[in-house]
Amino acid sequence: MSLSRLVLIALFGGITAAPLAAQGIPRGARSSQTVANAPRLMVANPFAFASADSASSVRIGSAARGEMKAIVGRDFTVVEQAQMNDALKQYGYPVDAILSPPLATTLAKNIQARVLMSGTMARGAGGGTAVTARLIGVNDDAGYVVTLTQQKGQTLEDFGKKLARALEPAVKSLADARACVDQRTSKPDKAEAAAQKAIKVLPNHGLAQFCLAQIAQDKKAPRPEVVKHLQAATKGDPLSLPVWTALATQYQQANDTANTLLAFEQMLLVAPTNQKLREELFKYFLQSGHSETALKVADEGLKLDPNNADLYDLKSNACLFLSNFKCAVDALEAMYATDSTKADTLFFTKISAAAAEGENPDNVRLLKWSQMGVRKYPNNPTLLGYLNKAYSLSGQTDSVIAVTNRIIAKDTTETGVIAALAAAQALIVPPDTTKARRDTSAAGRDTSAARRDTSGATAPRTSSAKFTPRPKEAVPFLEFVIKHGDAQRKENAAALLYTGAAPLLQQPQDLQGAEELLRMAVAAANPTGKVYPAANYLLGLATLFQVPQIDPQAEKQKSCDLAMQEQAKLAASDSALTAGRAVNPEAVDKNLGIIKKYEPRIKSMLKAYCKTKKK
Repeated sequence: MSLSRLVLIALFGGITAAPLAAQGIPRGARSSQTVANAPRLMVANPFAFASADSASSVRIGSAARGEMKAIVGRDFTVVEQAQMNDALKQYGYPVDAILSPPLATTLAKNIQARVLMSGTMARGAGGGTAVTARLIGVNDDAGYVVTLTQQKGQTLEDFGKKLARALEPAVKSLADARACVDQRTSKPDKAEAAAQKAIKVLPNHGLAQFCLAQIAQDKKAPRPEVVKHLQAATKGDPLSLPVWTALATQYQQANDTANTLLAFEQMLLVAPTNQKLREELFKYFLQSGHSETALKVADEGLKLDPNNADLYDLKSNACLFLSNFKCAVDALEAMYATDSTKADTLFFTKISAAAAEGENPDNVRLLKWSQMGVRKYPNNPTLLGYLNKAYSLSGQTDSVIAVTNRIIAKDTTETGVIAALAAAQALIVPPDTTKARRDTSAAGRDTSAARRDTSGATAPRTSSAKFTPRPKEAVPFLEFVIKHGDAQRKENAAALLYTGAAPLLQQPQDLQGAEELLRMAVAAANPTGKVYPAANYLLGLATLFQVPQIDPQAEKQKSCDLAMQEQAKLAASDSALTAGRAVNPEAVDKNLGIIKKYEPRIKSMLKAYCKTKKK
């Protein structure tokens, strides 16, 4: 797999979780504050995954903001906390909101800040607060990162000031690093000189080293020189997705699998929710025989930061990638416990899908999460479908019917068709018939297991003494499938109609009900498929079995209408049995012989009873 595509994903797919409007920050919105002559620098409160750390985040951010004013001097105007709070309120956030780095970047752009100091909080090895802080131009590909841990006895205010001072070299060298980027194409010599000036101040400045790597590539320098600058850039800014992408590209082109995997692991940690990137990397892990790598990345990240909901999301996707569905549900439940605000439609769909998969679906958790999802999103057809499956697996047939009616009232697509099939299946197939429940096309495949009645005809066996089929209630759902489904779904519907009709041929019989279902089955079935002859065979029996009921009444009442009805049943039975002969030739031939024996009697009754009508 070439990484040229990954480069585009990383650069243009971005790591922001949602569009500006979806994040609550309107595109193009502007703060009402007057823009100072010097470029603006915004210091965001470090993002805290645990809500209990919010107050500490505000204290650290305030101290860092105040210290940064002294550091930047006249080179930048630091956005005041009051200005930030005004902007936050304008965009619908509370004052002192704790924004994730991508959202902080969006806010910085919208209040016309050119540079951003952001960060994330976690628990350090000794239990103190640890902050990973980053200084970067809002439109730059890389910046500079420091990670500090609060010392014993150190106040949060002193800790915040220390964070700002640790980024002072990045502030002082930023102009030169940017000069490299600005002049790289037009004046590469001056660009290189500017970058060298920046790295004299800060040897691993992410942007300066990345610019030098790009200049080396432009000059077609040897790969080791390019890699050297990229490695230095990742040391300075391990959070830069463009830099890691470029480095992974170099490793892959050199067939260096071990380092390629390491780079990919870092890319997942930097952007755990970037779906396109995640899919591409998971494919690579599978193709290269390292399918466990993504799961390892998530687990190692969670050891450092157990409150990181994004890493639980990454872990769930890694588990799904490995078809470890229990692991996926566990990870998503942990994600919900960590941050329930992330429980959107995608979350409920993913956790329901994971619970529903595998040889043994986790119906307890499938029912729990699909119910929660439908309560929050009552008109989502996918979630309704999973709720339907949960009810079906647990044998709650009436609930299946209610949910299915909600689905098909608004959805005539494949989703609605599948739901209607599932409802019909719940009404017809015994709940202990696991295989049949999983595959609607299984119905009616095997007609050899049969029970012989006194006339020599055969009918399929039924199972599950506790289950009472309700095939007539399934008819509206199967009519929906036949109307809106494709050829395969129609065949599935025909199979269920066949299955629903079979028990009606046995005692206590409902021959007319069986005939109705089987006529629908024959009309819907593929004439070259397996259901068509089987349904015809039973249809022939259902119509033939009605003749001994009609015949004595016709004779007793001397009824021309009943005689004609009897004649029609015999003709229909003859036609259907002939079409279904392949199912059981011996039984069909025997019953065709019975039909022939009736012919003289029918002619006699018609002659005797229908004289008046002929006149």
